[in-house]
Amino acid sequence: MGERAVLDVDLQWERNNEDHHTDAFHEDRLIVRRGQPFVITLSRKSEGNLLQTLSKAKLTAQTGPHPSVSSGTQFSMDLNGEKQDSGWSASVSPSGKAVSLTICPAPNALIGKYVLVLSESSIRKTDLGKFVLLFNPWCPDDTVYMEGKEQREEYLLSQDGLIFYGNSYNIGSMAWNFGQFESGILKASLKILDQSLEHKNDPEKDCRQRNDPIYVTRVLSAMINSNDDSGVLQGRWDGNYSGGVEPTKWTGSVEILRQWHDSKCKPVKFGQCWVFAAIGCTVARAFGIPCRVITNFDSAHDTNGDLKIETVVTENGHTMKESMWNFHCWVESWMKRPDLKPGYDGWQVSDPTPQEQSEGVMRCGPVPIKAIKEGDLTCKYDAAFVYAEVNADIVTKYRMRNGTFQDVISKDKVGRNISTKSIGKDTREDVTHLYKYKEGSKEERESYMNAQVCQEFDLSIEDPGDVLKGSDFVLYICVTNKSRVKKMIKLQVSSGGVLHNGLLDNSYPHSYTGEHFLSPGEVLKVPMKHLYMRYSALLGITSQLLVSVLLTDESTMARMMEKRIITLQDPKLNIQIVGQPRVGKQSCVKLSVKNPLPEKLRDCWFGVEGANLTNGQTLTQRIPYVGSGQEAKTRIYFTPIQSGPCKLMATFYSKKLGYVKAYTNLNVSK
Repeated sequence: MGERAVLDVDLQWERNNEDHHTDAFHEDRLIVRRGQPFVITLSRKSEGNLLQTLSKAKLTAQTGPHPSVSSGTQFSMDLNGEKQDSGWSASVSPSGKAVSLTICPAPNALIGKYVLVLSESSIRKTDLGKFVLLFNPWCPDDTVYMEGKEQREEYLLSQDGLIFYGNSYNIGSMAWNFGQFESGILKASLKILDQSLEHKNDPEKDCRQRNDPIYVTRVLSAMINSNDDSGVLQGRWDGNYSGGVEPTKWTGSVEILRQWHDSKCKPVKFGQCWVFAAIGCTVARAFGIPCRVITNFDSAHDTNGDLKIETVVTENGHTMKESMWNFHCWVESWMKRPDLKPGYDGWQVSDPTPQEQSEGVMRCGPVPIKAIKEGDLTCKYDAAFVYAEVNADIVTKYRMRNGTFQDVISKDKVGRNISTKSIGKDTREDVTHLYKYKEGSKEERESYMNAQVCQEFDLSIEDPGDVLKGSDFVLYICVTNKSRVKKMIKLQVSSGGVLHNGLLDNSYPHSYTGEHFLSPGEVLKVPMKHLYMRYSALLGITSQLLVSVLLTDESTMARMMEKRIITLQDPKLNIQIVGQPRVGKQSCVKLSVKNPLPEKLRDCWFGVEGANLTNGQTLTQRIPYVGSGQEAKTRIYFTPIQSGPCKLMATFYSKKLGYVKAYTNLNVSK
């Protein structure tokens, strides 16, 4: 670049980063947002009027592997303060013996890594330094502009949050360290863009489109999973996690992104939907796109696009096909949609979990949630698939011995309790109303047979309340004969483990078949006893039991089905912070948990993680064993690096209990 030593350059990254809300990044470099000016200082040791010299100079901002004007990745500016055709502007002003150079990137500028070059003449050029440019939710002219301060705090600046899981009967929450400002995360996020198929196929075209959050979000949706590229995370749902990490172990995004970057972009093993969504949220926030994780309970997976989920039940009452996930997570990102008709700005769904291909690649979205609510299935991108996840009709069929099928009446519904973390509070916000209108009446949606069979019987599975792992418990199947005549019914009950994506685990098959006469108005209660010694084989694989009941009216051969998921509760993990945590000072947390199982726990460990508390790592302490009914205790030390409120996530692991998690909020003093 020539005479770099002639000019002394101060990028003033500390002051600029603070002005641009990027000072939380643990990066000693200039990181600014588009549509907002930043100031650097220039000085020259040699004699001469630097201000006068610079008034005739040009400034160039360059990005991409081969920047050029023709490719739209190089932008030149006169230093007169006038906005150029590119939307960029620059000006100079005296600052004591030095000169202040003010640069304002266009509000629709390309995001990414830049180099600033000062041209005093055709042969005298000086490299002024490098910076990173991000989206700007504070700028009204940016397509990711978010007006509310509280919303920006929650969906952009917050480094931790809650992700909801479980099932529609029992919703749980886990704390997550998004850690978008932790050291190395922005570097890894930018690397994701450079590793995408779009960049490898046409780097200039890819970089040219990085001004568009729609495009960037779609690239991220593909790159967070590793199905078609060298993406971040490899998914696995079959329970075999050899050679990697169980998805339930993760408590944050930082370790995953660092591992992917440091391994030269080798996919990290393994993840499931909440991990994919959390990684996507971390990277979006790092880029400056407001983002939140969404959980949809009773989420459908429509594989053929007919907006129906088909389940087949055999003569023994067992389910042969199940396409319902107990819960499924995706992300919403905030942006305008100038490519669509008016009314579709705001939250956009994208889903990095690999499920179905979109334009030949495993990705989904972004699509406006308003389009999902209105049933606009032609809307870009992938509206029909997301619509089915929250609205598909469930069709249950009974397979007869002769191979024919008969309808079964089922109360199953799709898309319940759609959830996200509340703004500024550790509570659940239900956003179902943003995705769908209130369900229509049963008379409008159900068949005549449905109405008939529901008029004659009530079928339910009693809620057993909280069931602690290690406990024996009894479930009651309740049937009421609402007709005016005596009825003979056949009950077929099956109970077994179920994974969060609806796949059944056969480690604990439990069934009952019986015929009963019910007089008019009679209530039948059938007990189903579940012993720990029988379901213990499931623990470490799943904490959920699926109970399915098939009722057959022997007089009409009409059938109805009821299901319930029972969540086996973890013991309480106690967290106690010792003293007041302070920046740069070693702090201590006490952890304890009681073994609720009637057997010994072996090869256990405690772990803690938190943004600005553990440097993006999980700090662990091993415990050889814990006897039945005994309490495991430990202390773990950590050193905060930043003041303010934050979450400390804690984990206790054993093969039998799996990953027991909890968190506590703390406020770090300076």
